[in-house]
Amino acid sequence: MTHAHSLQLGASVDLRRREPSPGDVYDTSPPDVVDLDPQRLIKRGIFGFEPLDARSRSFVLLRSQLLHRFHRSGGRILAVTSTQAGNGKTYVTTNVATAMSRIHPTILIDLDLRRPAIADRLGVAPKAGIDDYLAGDARWDETRIRVSAGDLAIHPARLPRSDSARLLASPDLGVMLNRIRTDPKAPMCIVDTPPVLVLDDIMLIARNVDGILMIIEEGSTRGADLVNALRLLSPTPIVGSVLNKSLSHGSAGYAKGYYDAP
Repeated sequence: MTHAHSLQLGASVDLRRREPSPGDVYDTSPPDVVDLDPQRLIKRGIFGFEPLDARSRSFVLLRSQLLHRFHRSGGRILAVTSTQAGNGKTYVTTNVATAMSRIHPTILIDLDLRRPAIADRLGVAPKAGIDDYLAGDARWDETRIRVSAGDLAIHPARLPRSDSARLLASPDLGVMLNRIRTDPKAPMCIVDTPPVLVLDDIMLIARNVDGILMIIEEGSTRGADLVNALRLLSPTPIVGSVLNKSLSHGSAGYAKGYYDAP
């Protein structure tokens, strides 16, 4: 079970803009449209598409807070992270994105390139992933999968990448996030990112987003780690935090895996 522990937006949202190059193509080709398996989603802990499921209520509340306090003030690109692996960031990311897509255009991006999980959780098989786009091997629109259940577009990673830092340092990341930011439909873009204290990947992502949602696992996240994470992420604003009371399985092995090549 998750609780919206606090959601506070600063006086202004720092929109870090990077100008797109003239040759960029954005959302010009028809996307793949997929039907997600509802039973698989439930088994994987994704309840955001189920308005009558009590487990979706916390995410509906968080959705409303983000729309009214983050999105309304100009925020468009929200990164979700945690201090360590296994704190439930991907669980929160997928549930908030699916709940959001029921009432507002939503884009879900997996930038946890070393250990991507979005495609597996949702049961999609991308022909090209965000990792391919950042490597220069695919166009942005080729990485997009549209979900029929809601107004949701997914940009998953196709493969785990040991060269994640090099890919995330590409100026193409900022170019396309800025295209989303200036989209006239004003979609909400939610990005799953690596843990702050495991790799420096999140610092490469943070400079291109409008705010960060911090996942705190009850009984696991240490205060000293949280302070250190906030310092590392500055000056990108922390727009809120979610207290996650559902302990993730196998977190120790997952954290170790981050340091090993896939």
